[in-house]
Amino acid sequence: MRKLFGVMALTGVLAAAPAALVAQQPFHLGAQVSWGDDSDVGIGVRYENDLNRLIPARNLRVIGSFDWFFPGNNVDYFEINANVAYQFTLPGSRIGPYVGGGLNIARASVDLPVLGKSSDTQVGLNLLGGLRFPSAGRIRPYVEGRFELSGGEQFVLTGGLLFF
Repeated sequence: MRKLFGVMALTGVLAAAPAALVAQQPFHLGAQVSWGDDSDVGIGVRYENDLNRLIPARNLRVIGSFDWFFPGNNVDYFEINANVAYQFTLPGSRIGPYVGGGLNIARASVDLPVLGKSSDTQVGLNLLGGLRFPSAGRIRPYVEGRFELSGGEQFVLTGGLLFF
């Protein structure tokens, strides 16, 4: 229950902080499910915002995400990601591929019976690519693959829904 409350609180922070910085821009929040090759299954939240008014280049988006993973063995693990992505436009297609990169903060902690709690936080870089699918009403599905070059140092596959 404490983890769920933490995810909900972080959703509010992810929505409020970037939205205040770029209040004129349309932003989207979403929910996602992730799988990491080292960290197993996780759930999280996602924030996306267009940068078209702030930066003259077209098709740039900022993507922020938080994932809480469940690796087991008394280990708690979460990641915070801040990325910028370029979305390609394919003539005649409603699917939107994108590529990008950014920062990753990974934190692992373990509860050891005799020694107590031990934790480690690492900062690293991401390379990512994904697909945005056509919206169904006010919902837009996406899938994404992310290579964490340092920090989490794993491959993460994410899928979810953005709400407009």
